[in-house]
Amino acid sequence: MTEPTGLAPLATVRGEAQLEGPPDLATITLTLHASADTSERTRAQLAKGSAAVADLLQRFEAALERSSTSGVRVFPIFNRRTPAKITGYQGTFATEVVVEDFESLSPLLLAFTELPNSQIDGPWWSLRPDNPMYREARLAAIADARRRADDYAAAFGTSVADLVEVSDLNTGFGGGAREMRAFAMGKAADDAAFEFEPARQSVSGQVTVRFSLKTVSL
Repeated sequence: MTEPTGLAPLATVRGEAQLEGPPDLATITLTLHASADTSERTRAQLAKGSAAVADLLQRFEAALERSSTSGVRVFPIFNRRTPAKITGYQGTFATEVVVEDFESLSPLLLAFTELPNSQIDGPWWSLRPDNPMYREARLAAIADARRRADDYAAAFGTSVADLVEVSDLNTGFGGGAREMRAFAMGKAADDAAFEFEPARQSVSGQVTVRFSLKTVSL
C-alpha cells in the first residue's frame, strides 16, 4: 500500500482464480499414406483416399465442429547406394477434424481406421473460445483481488473507497490434455470401440487491481 503526497492512499493487489470443467471439443488428425513407382500413381492414391475421407466427413457432419485439409505431401524415395536414383514415391494426405459430439467420436475413429493405409492421431481436448469458464475465471480473479484489498485495508484500520485501475495480466487454459494415438491399417473389428475419458480443462485468471482507500483520520 502506498500513499502519494496529496492523494488518497492506494492499495495494489493481484487476484487469481483457477477453474476446471469438461472440454467442448476433441481434435483428431487423419493421415493417409500412399506409395507407388511414379508420382502420378502416388497422387492418384491420395486423391482416391481424399474422396473417401470427404464421404465420411459428410456422413458424420452433424457431429463435427469443423474440418480442414492440414497438409498434402508427395516426395521421391532415393536409392541408398545411388543417391541420385529415384526408386519410387511416397505421399501423405492429412485432415484435421474437430469433433463436438463425443458420442460420435469412437464411431468416427473406427470408420477412419477402415480406410487403407490410415493413421489417426489424437484426440486433443480443448474448450471453445467463448466457453463461460473464461468469464467466470476473470470474475473470480476480480473477486479475489477485492477480498485481498479489503484485508489490507482492514489491517490499516480503513476500508476500500474506489476502483482506480484493473489490469488483465493473463488468462488461459491448459488441461494437461491426454492424447490417444492409434495407428490402424485395414478393417476394424465389427465389435471394436474406443473408450475415451475426456481430460478436464483448467482455466486460470489473473488481474492486478488498484483501489483507493479511505483516508484514516489521525
